[in-house]
Amino acid sequence: MVHADESNDPVHIYTEDFPPYQEFLGPGRIGGVATDLVKMLFEHSKIDYKIHVLPWFRTNHVVNNTPNAFIYSLARTQEREKQYHWVAPLCEINVSFYKLKARKDIKINDIEDVRQYVVAVASGQPTEQHLVEIGFSQDDNLVILASHEQGAQMLNKARVDLLYGADLFVKNVQMALGRHGEWERVYVSPHLSKRMYLAANINSDESLISKLQKSHHMLKSKLNTEARCEQAIRAH
Repeated sequence: MVHADESNDPVHIYTEDFPPYQEFLGPGRIGGVATDLVKMLFEHSKIDYKIHVLPWFRTNHVVNNTPNAFIYSLARTQEREKQYHWVAPLCEINVSFYKLKARKDIKINDIEDVRQYVVAVASGQPTEQHLVEIGFSQDDNLVILASHEQGAQMLNKARVDLLYGADLFVKNVQMALGRHGEWERVYVSPHLSKRMYLAANINSDESLISKLQKSHHMLKSKLNTEARCEQAIRAH
């Protein structure tokens, strides 16, 4: 346990560029609906902080190995439950399978139907872990890639049948590649469609966690999390 009051240094918060939840706007500048909610909590708690935008791999590594380090927006899954302090709920996220609209041969009603197709997934994400846990394998029906962008490019070339990822990740990649309207969602994954959170390293100072949780309770009506998130997603 490391106590936050042992130094005057700011608390370090780590995130990735994932609009509209958190969005890198340039050196030292980060926006997004989740960022706004996190800033309000720290400022109400009178805790000095600094937000760092890193690739998700590095974000996870740093937070998992650094007491009093915070992370957002982190999906709260059963596998992660005991690995972090869950400080405050943020937005919800849906995770789905996508296909090319032109692929009329692909018909999916449930996860069992998915098994007959080859699925691309980004490495190091809960999506990869979930598919492996339920029996998908690289020898049969799973392609694990460094990023959603690589998976999207394989989908466009019909080198895989499906792309599995968070809806907004997929939408962002689709727009970046100029393929808007060419893909369609065929199945929403109930296992991974979760509430995202501001979380902290499990060995963090509990008084720090408590202070932020109390601020969340006091600010709950002012934060208006559900409405803020819905508005940001619609506008994105």
